Amino acid sequence: MNAPATKAHKTTSTLKVRLMPDNFIASSALDLDQRRCPRLGSAQNSGAYAPAPSPARSAQAEANERAQCANMLARLTRWLSGNKKLRDSAIAPSVKSSVPLGKPFGGTPSVKFVCTLCLIACSICLSLLLSSEARADGRVALVIGNAAYANATLLRNSRNDADDISDQLRRLGFEVIDGRDLDGRGMRAALARFAQKLRGTDAALFYYSGHGLQIEGQNYLVPVDAQVDPDSIVTFDLVKLEDVIEALGYTSGTRLMVLDACRTNPFAKAIAQRSGNRGGEITRGLARIDRTQGMLIAYATQANAVAADGTGRNSPFTNALVREMQEPGIEVGALFRHVAVSVNRETRGQQTPELSVSLLGDFYLNPQESDLDAWKKMGPLSSASVATLKAFIAKFPSSSLVDAARARIDTVENANERDRLVNEYSEKERQLRVDLEQAEAGFRKASEELAQLRKRDEVRRADEEKRLSSSALAQPSRPSPPEPGAAEKDRRDQLANEVAALEANKARLAEQRATLERAMQEKLSKAQSDRERAEQRLAIETARLPSGAGDARAAPAPTRQKSTSSCQEINARAQLGDISESDRIALRQCR
Repeated sequence: MNAPATKAHKTTSTLKVRLMPDNFIASSALDLDQRRCPRLGSAQNSGAYAPAPSPARSAQAEANERAQCANMLARLTRWLSGNKKLRDSAIAPSVKSSVPLGKPFGGTPSVKFVCTLCLIACSICLSLLLSSEARADGRVALVIGNAAYANATLLRNSRNDADDISDQLRRLGFEVIDGRDLDGRGMRAALARFAQKLRGTDAALFYYSGHGLQIEGQNYLVPVDAQVDPDSIVTFDLVKLEDVIEALGYTSGTRLMVLDACRTNPFAKAIAQRSGNRGGEITRGLARIDRTQGMLIAYATQANAVAADGTGRNSPFTNALVREMQEPGIEVGALFRHVAVSVNRETRGQQTPELSVSLLGDFYLNPQESDLDAWKKMGPLSSASVATLKAFIAKFPSSSLVDAARARIDTVENANERDRLVNEYSEKERQLRVDLEQAEAGFRKASEELAQLRKRDEVRRADEEKRLSSSALAQPSRPSPPEPGAAEKDRRDQLANEVAALEANKARLAEQRATLERAMQEKLSKAQSDRERAEQRLAIETARLPSGAGDARAAPAPTRQKSTSSCQEINARAQLGDISESDRIALRQCR
């Protein structure tokens, strides 16, 4: 008799677990909704924490996902809360202890079906939330800058420090969660979201700029709403650094923690007064963290010391860090050692950052760009400039892509040389044409004037001979007309010399034109041959490019460039008057 009762009791317990009360379902749904979609939750939660949107996921996609999630949970909650008949029939077996053996859900088949449907819906929604929450980039960072303390002096540089670090991390491919002037609740919410983002990531980085202190060897970060009054402040108002380390543990990759938190602050004195009767030791600086396996921890200054806030835009530590992060190819340990040297030098030995490294491998905040990455950034090879290609060769002289870059350079330079020759030929031809026109005009003018003088002399001689023949007998003693004057004779001789010189100049210019055309034809022929060889070499080298550089492979040389060069050449020959009928047709097409 006892055995069946025991079995029935176990079945009833199972039923009570699986069929939860409506108010618990509603509260759980709301809690899940708030944790997943803070802005859809209670009004108390809004504004406490405002993470920056992930660059990998658009804001619209995330908003749609949140809306779907909230809608599903709300509908499920309303349905369960409003179906009194279902609730009574489902819970009745557990109350009456009349659950049939072997039927864990009890009741009618419809009740079992509805309960199963509810569990499936909850599972789907929860899976959607977890899967969407788990999606993250390969490298995730949480950057907090606390400056506007409600009960302490404003820290001038903490927000600037956090902003500049966030910008630099985004340039380096990090998905950054931003927090500025967070209270205790906001800091804990940011840490929770940070931990959720870290599943499956390659690296996690936590950066904090603000007040920090240690109490009995335990490190704390100070939220902006912390109290200074010794009668009000408690350690529960602070955020344990151990919580940050625990959040970083959610990644299986590299863990980095950067603390610019050892500022001079009034909180240490307040806690010291409150804890005086317990004899606790309070220090403004941070204590060295021992549990650092697989982590890198960078402190703005040495243990138990205070870091400067700085007189410029950033603190000395963050200023040096931002500068070093811009240099590619520096291993993270070496990077922070460079930062320490810079800070020590700039503060004249008053502040020396400290570093704790227990990483098992090398890690680079700003990895050295590979030749393939640089090649892809250039875009299609057919549109890459000579300057860009030469810079690539200088940076990666031993790369297998250098031959393709040089082939492209040769192709472009040969095309440019051919265009230069055509332009040079056109300019020289234009100048020769001007000289020929001027010589022709001078020759024509001098020839006309000389012809007029000669014609006038001939007319005068003819008239004189006629007059002499008709009046020779009548007036034998009349004197002969005077010969042309010396000035007129000199002018005639001068014109004759000018005509001869101009004619010689015309012959010389014609010879120059013929010589220029022959030389230009040879140069153009050589340039065309070099260009064809360069294009063939470029095609060969392009075919040899690795598959990873497929997006940057060269396209065939554009026909427009070739036709433009051909048009320039034909136009140059046409200006010289040396053009065939086929060239005339081609020239009309060019126009």
